[in-house]
Amino acid sequence: MQDKFDNITIALAGIIQAISLAREIAQTGKMDEAAFQTTLNSIFQTHPENVVDVYGGLANLKLGLERLISTLNSKATAAAQTIHYMHSVMSLQKKINGSAKISNTLIQRIHQAKKQVEYFSLTHPTVLANLADIYLNAISTFHFKFFIVGNQRILTVNENIEKIRALLLAAIRSSVLWRQVGGSRVQLIFFRDKIKKTAEKLLSQLEGR
Repeated sequence: MQDKFDNITIALAGIIQAISLAREIAQTGKMDEAAFQTTLNSIFQTHPENVVDVYGGLANLKLGLERLISTLNSKATAAAQTIHYMHSVMSLQKKINGSAKISNTLIQRIHQAKKQVEYFSLTHPTVLANLADIYLNAISTFHFKFFIVGNQRILTVNENIEKIRALLLAAIRSSVLWRQVGGSRVQLIFFRDKIKKTAEKLLSQLEGR
């Protein structure tokens, strides 16, 4: 994946996958378990050899690529909401990146959470609670408000809230990756069609295997 737009698109698909899973939990209380595990695991990939290694292979981003394409193809309210969430994640990640103290704390806590995963499991309630708390502490520092619209009954269940917050932390991790490979807001305006076509190319590679 040497092409710049391949890497940018993969990272965007990572953000969209995390956001889509968070929205599904908020609205239905359910989500794709395999994609959920892939997305959570990306948080702990701090020294990958390449972009796809963050997600354990391109195949694990199939949902993200599909949702990225459908979002860029649509003018519906749901698509606009996804774009809004994506921009919010990028804004929060930029704020975090601008604070050495917060960035270092985030890195340390993620390293500690990785040890928890080794002891328990990736989706163990203790791990999810910790990831949710890491996210919560990050946004509280900047008084940043991020609301996922969903079913209020579902959003009163603490387990669902923790899963959503853990996924938003994963979305921030993909946003870090997106900036590292040269992603910018300008591209989302002027190269929207190129990003969509790149996502379609990457998806076709998966479907043609």
